[in-house]
Amino acid sequence: MRIAFFSDAYHPRVSGQVASLDEFCKSLTERGHEVCIVCPAYPPERMEGIKDPFRTIRVPSGSALVSEDDRLAIPWKTSEALRELDEFQPQAVHVQTEFSIGALGRRYCRQRDIPIVSTCHTFYEMYIHWYLPLLPTFAARPAVKAWLRSVYSDDALIITPTNRIRDVMTSYGIEKEYAVIPTGVDERIFRPRKAEGQRYREELERRHPSLRSSALLLCVGRISQEKNLELLAEAMEKMLTRNPRIHLLMVGDGPKRAELHHVFHKRGLKDAVTWAGLMPREELPMAYSAADLFVFPSVTETQGLVTIEAMLCGLPVVGVNEMGTAEIMEGDKGGFLAENDADDFADKILALVEDPALRAEKSREAMRHARRWTIGHACDEMEKIYNRIFG
Repeated sequence: MRIAFFSDAYHPRVSGQVASLDEFCKSLTERGHEVCIVCPAYPPERMEGIKDPFRTIRVPSGSALVSEDDRLAIPWKTSEALRELDEFQPQAVHVQTEFSIGALGRRYCRQRDIPIVSTCHTFYEMYIHWYLPLLPTFAARPAVKAWLRSVYSDDALIITPTNRIRDVMTSYGIEKEYAVIPTGVDERIFRPRKAEGQRYREELERRHPSLRSSALLLCVGRISQEKNLELLAEAMEKMLTRNPRIHLLMVGDGPKRAELHHVFHKRGLKDAVTWAGLMPREELPMAYSAADLFVFPSVTETQGLVTIEAMLCGLPVVGVNEMGTAEIMEGDKGGFLAENDADDFADKILALVEDPALRAEKSREAMRHARRWTIGHACDEMEKIYNRIFG
């Protein structure tokens, strides 16, 4: 089957949505399908060193005002991209976004009488006060709900990565057929890699000698406002007063990196944090295997791929009991869920840091539990959807 994906985010943008698209496209390609991704064009300086892993159609785009990382398609410059897509002759179309490229994909389907299958990746209510700070909450929430009802009005089937997002969508009055299909993670890549992890740990210890006697906490993700990283800074400060042998490795980048540096420095944490920057996704198992514990304070995840990745690598998790993280961990499977509170977050981390036997037990539990979210299982379900809707 020839499958076209429409997405407002793709390489060089780093996000869970991009990782999800790559995982599904890789698995579908391995099963004999052809894929084509329609996405924004980024400035040449951002594309340096980027090679698209799949057939990709780049739509001329401009900067999105609400985010310097994101792009919006230029409406009067889309015709060439659509002609190129017609040459691909898609038999199935999957829209992955609500914004400009998503609107383009939905229009493409309506004009060619193709059913619209979509995925909702984001719980937009959680983002209102960051991206629309001037709009009062009492007005913003109804506006978001009305906007989403309009966006999804013609869709035949909506895929959500978790039950919680499905329930949110139905609570908005979006009465459609739903399928809950979490993004799967490739267990061939994300698995314990002890030798690689040990070498990476030794390199970190050479640069930071204090790490030799410290527990290494790892946080992976986009450094942005919605990731709740100030909670991690506050928890680190509290933990270090009780146990000074703790070090945090931050992997990722984003628009709030400089600001977050300042937050950690103000709390006296400069020497307790290593900023690793972006890391290629295929190298992340090395970082997971080097660490003692994965810490993830985000409260906005629709799923949280990094949580699954860490668990498949045998790394116990301490996350916040909200949204996708809560649904994946189902209580305390593979680690501990904390409240959105620095004291509780610190307590849960220290409980695992200071008890090696408990940490080893949670490591084994994490690997067992995370097998439910492998890409093979997820792709099986996605193929069933495509065959039923487009077959």
